[in-house]
Amino acid sequence: MHRVIRLCVLVVGFIIISSAALLAGNVEQTLVRMFSYDPHPNSAVFADKVPFNGKMHDFEIVFVESWQSKGETGALKQISFKIQAKQGDQVVASSDTTPVVAGKISKDQQIGNIKIGDVSFSASVTEIAKNKSGITDLTVSFKLSYDNAGIESAQSQSASDASPNGLDFARRLAERAAAMPADKPAAKISMYKRSLMAAPAAATSSEAAAFHQEINSVIAGIQGSSPSFEPFKRSDAGVEKIPVSDSPVATETSAAATAPDATDVPVIQSDKPSPVSKVEVPEQAVALYKEARTLFAQNKGPEGREALRKALEIAPAYHDALLLLGENATENRRWARAKDAFKQALDVKDRDADTLLKYFKACYYIGEGADAILYLEQVRSKYPTERRIQLAVAEANFQLGDLPAAKALCEEMLAKDPNDTRASDLLQRVNRLHK
Repeated sequence: MHRVIRLCVLVVGFIIISSAALLAGNVEQTLVRMFSYDPHPNSAVFADKVPFNGKMHDFEIVFVESWQSKGETGALKQISFKIQAKQGDQVVASSDTTPVVAGKISKDQQIGNIKIGDVSFSASVTEIAKNKSGITDLTVSFKLSYDNAGIESAQSQSASDASPNGLDFARRLAERAAAMPADKPAAKISMYKRSLMAAPAAATSSEAAAFHQEINSVIAGIQGSSPSFEPFKRSDAGVEKIPVSDSPVATETSAAATAPDATDVPVIQSDKPSPVSKVEVPEQAVALYKEARTLFAQNKGPEGREALRKALEIAPAYHDALLLLGENATENRRWARAKDAFKQALDVKDRDADTLLKYFKACYYIGEGADAILYLEQVRSKYPTERRIQLAVAEANFQLGDLPAAKALCEEMLAKDPNDTRASDLLQRVNRLHK
């Protein structure tokens, strides 16, 4: 009887605590990252914006790590984190955690706990891998905690600060989509999705919400009346590929898409150099980058990665070094790391069809090809006259299995330039499958 009473008391206490937490209205976001000696991105951004000083901000974590070379792997010396609130590229506030020496790190330990305004940030160790040299791999769970009450007012403020013409521009894109031929459903859907990306978020106003609902309904209607191409599906075993066609040619294409070498994503040669903002790279970083290339050529992977790590510590936005990081990760089939590296390179220079395809390839192998296509479409809309980028998007759609989209893009290019042999060749490959 006493046990039953104690159990009832515990249950009531739990309900009271849970209710208090709900009433407090705290929101939490979590993000998990693994750190090792191999080159990896030096920052990460939480998925959702956070209210700060009355407006919605991105919150970014910058990883401050120190490693020492120990044979093939290397060991962690110390680690700390910088959390910063950003609006666009501008950092409006930041705070640093106290560095923690590797020898004092243990599993389930909190290794960072700071606040920026009313936003709390913490970092806790969830997994550790060690050898005789020390910690070789460290998995950390990051958490942001903030008051839910500030979100609505901050979103309203952000919406009022936004350009009033955003919805008008999105409507013009939707009108362009509506005017496109009905026999090009993939192209129409692509344009409708571009209008959604250009529109203010649905939560910003009732007018924006109605626009999102309307366009999503239109897209659903087109998809319901057109053949569906689903290159990936989820199963208990993870991501499973669905063949586009039963034809021998389709089987060959599928095999090419999963080959480990770089030939499955062709390099599109540039008609002319793509402009990029001039970034001064310190001579020391350039020297380390060249050293890394030499070491990789000599099959000295650990030494090359160490040199590359140092180069990126000196110059985090060093475009060529980020590309080399991605290419090295690709060679080692570390697709998630390759994806992050190529995305950082594209953040520096997005007008690069070759890197766009490499980014797509990395996403493709981890089952995120459809998301990558949306990003490629954003870049294409930014450079509407850049045929190299349009061809890259067409090639990515072909590899993903969306043959109508690839066909529409090729035909659009050939309508402008009938002598475009690259678009013509890709269109022939599409037509062999899409009958």
